[in-house]
Amino acid sequence: MKNTMKNKFFKHLYFERNMNKKGFEMAINTIVILVLSILVLIFLVLFFTDAGKIFLSKIGIYQGYSNVDNAVNSCNFYVESNSIYNYCCEKKEIKYFENDKKSEGMFSCLEIEERFGGIKKISCEDVKC
Repeated sequence: MKNTMKNKFFKHLYFERNMNKKGFEMAINTIVILVLSILVLIFLVLFFTDAGKIFLSKIGIYQGYSNVDNAVNSCNFYVESNSIYNYCCEKKEIKYFENDKKSEGMFSCLEIEERFGGIKKISCEDVKC
């Protein structure tokens, strides 16, 4: 009788230890997945904000020099979303070719429209920059 009680006691201890390890492994896996998810989320937020521009400028060798098309698309988005202040006042760094030489400057969407064209127009008369 003592042997059976002793065996039950050791079996109980054995299962208790294994159950605790499985629970602990599950908690660690959950924490690792949570940390990785947060890192991916931070990367996505940084990529789609100004930090993404820095990253894209580092790999800019794979792109052309001129970014006029990107600015035109951005300005057309301002027109469609009725962001008058951004359209009229926000300056963008534009890289372009002028007389076969690389040039760059800071232009608002209104100035981009006057210089390069291709942008829908919004009246900037009532906007104070």
